[in-house]
Amino acid sequence: MPAPNSKKRVTIKDVASEAGVSWMTVSRALHTPELVAVKTRKLVEQTAQKLNYIPDLAAGSLARSRSNLIAVILPSLYFEGHIRTIEGLSAVMRREGFHLLMGDDYYSHNEEMELLRMILGRRPAGIVVINSAHSQEGRKLLMRSDVPVVETWHLPQNPIDSVIGFSHANVGFAMTQHLISEGYRNIAFVASPAKIDPRSKERHSGYVKALNDHGLDASRLITITNNPLSITAGKDSVEQLLERYPDTDAMICLTDRVAMGAMMECRRRGINVPSDLAIAGHGDFEFSEHLVPSLTTTRIDALDIGTQTAELLLKRIAGTDIQPTDKTIDVGFSIVARESSQSRGSISL
Repeated sequence: MPAPNSKKRVTIKDVASEAGVSWMTVSRALHTPELVAVKTRKLVEQTAQKLNYIPDLAAGSLARSRSNLIAVILPSLYFEGHIRTIEGLSAVMRREGFHLLMGDDYYSHNEEMELLRMILGRRPAGIVVINSAHSQEGRKLLMRSDVPVVETWHLPQNPIDSVIGFSHANVGFAMTQHLISEGYRNIAFVASPAKIDPRSKERHSGYVKALNDHGLDASRLITITNNPLSITAGKDSVEQLLERYPDTDAMICLTDRVAMGAMMECRRRGINVPSDLAIAGHGDFEFSEHLVPSLTTTRIDALDIGTQTAELLLKRIAGTDIQPTDKTIDVGFSIVARESSQSRGSISL
């Protein structure tokens, strides 16, 4: 049996050896179970699950070669930045004769494992993981798959393979620092539960650090559990803010869509943005600069992330020798200061 941390792909022969049966019996148990005794079938199924064996769904393809599919796993299709990344990725890969196969797991470990088993069974040429949760089981599966993997939209400390992204902790720190420099002192952070969006937790840690560095209160946390990336989440966050932290003068939202919902709720309640409450988002969506007032946000070049991901993945697929330092690319980000966080008088930093 392969060692637990082995990157070697588990084969049907490994399952047969562990179960003490022939590889033909394993094949029958998995593909024509009605031809195998119930006791033997259960033994094979349990052993396959234990070893994280992925049946080759492309077994009929010529010479068992990999397909021209590029698998993309993302948390949801609700974030516009992710869609732009997919556009950039698809444009490059399509020119090279590859096509995308996409699945969303909404940060669910169970959904992630189901997607991975389905995808790896089709022997993709490469896998792109966008901002996903990564269960330990999922990471092991990807590391053993012998398929090039590029993670995007974050910078994990222990990458599976290659990474193109940015630090969410730095995003939270920079936006909070910007609001502090504009004179805001009582700043709230709108978050989603870590199990739904672990990147939210990372941005919150940057928020806390920035406030602590200036001796300011970092306890104003609003956690939205019901569809936390929606316009409704922005409305709900303002309701909670007024109830729990009425002296708040600025709030940082998960995305621009959430920020737009917060701004709409403020207008409904007669709260002036930014003189009564400054609002900042994340993502620099197309509508953000056209809101009234225009929205302060974080800009990430999502299209470029997709393009760079495709270029790196093509090199990995071709077997090009890539230096370890070139397998982690930080694309950075920028703070776009607009009317929703206009200065109320700067303070010394």
